[in-house]
Amino acid sequence: MAVTSARVTAGTTAVALNTASSSGQKLTVRNTDATNGADLGASGVTAGAGFLLAAATQITVELPPGDVLYAIRSAGADVVLAVLRS
Repeated sequence: MAVTSARVTAGTTAVALNTASSSGQKLTVRNTDATNGADLGASGVTAGAGFLLAAATQITVELPPGDVLYAIRSAGADVVLAVLRS
């Protein structure tokens, strides 16, 4: 699988950070916002109920085949997430 990257805006509706892969994926997600966080989780993730990715932090997640990671803003402002997929 080729390495790809993108900037994804997490707003009031959950947005996918990757597409399902038959071989699994490693995602590194960095919150580029200095103030606001985002919640990560499955397609039904809601603000305040997912895994909090605080402002100016990053996480690396290894996803099994077929899984997709979603994000939604956790407060009153949209946040931009830098996503590296490999």
